[in-house]
Amino acid sequence: MANGIDVMTAQDFEEVTALWRQVDMWPHTAEDRDWFEHAIARTGDCALVWRDGARVVGTAMGAWDGLRGWIYRLAVAQHRQDHGIGSALLAAAEQRLRARGARQINLMIYEENPRAEAFYIRRGYERSPVKVLRKRFLQGETGHTAER
Repeated sequence: MANGIDVMTAQDFEEVTALWRQVDMWPHTAEDRDWFEHAIARTGDCALVWRDGARVVGTAMGAWDGLRGWIYRLAVAQHRQDHGIGSALLAAAEQRLRARGARQINLMIYEENPRAEAFYIRRGYERSPVKVLRKRFLQGETGHTAER
């Protein structure tokens, strides 16, 4: 298998999630094999891996909500960071999202990750005056709450 960017497949689950564990991106609430397979089915050719031979050493998941593009799970194995892999994956995901019609691409990073923020700022991203709120549901919860 060649080196470089390839489309992520369901067969990549074990390697991709091992990489995400290595860089502290896995797991989050309700993320399992089923979530993974549905996510890559929805994102099509915007879910990407970087392969060194047959081994996955980088990922980027692009998503399109019909209005904006989103970048999730940009990750590079620690021993391959600072070799241009993250930049190449980001550029490829951006190009694919723009081809779908995205005129803006959003992403989220943890506030305590200044290295990631600097990476994205060097690539033209800027802080947005938006605060992200979230509501999590445990597996099996319906999400319905009683009115008060």
